[in-house]
Amino acid sequence: MSNTYDVFFNDDNYTNAKGFENSLEYCKDYIATWNGTATSYFKEYKGGIVSVVSNETGETFYQEEVK
Repeated sequence: MSNTYDVFFNDDNYTNAKGFENSLEYCKDYIATWNGTATSYFKEYKGGIVSVVSNETGETFYQEEVK
């Protein structure tokens, strides 16, 4: 069974997840495409962290600041 990944948005007060069950590459591409825009949670979490997390283990595989 292969791992699936989700995109999480975090700041000092809140956390939200997209609910993805997709590949690591898909989630990283999603962040690269939409970070810095008003799409989805990117606008609300500006200055926070967006990360790619394994649905199976909870381990963070990638993260960057929301632009």
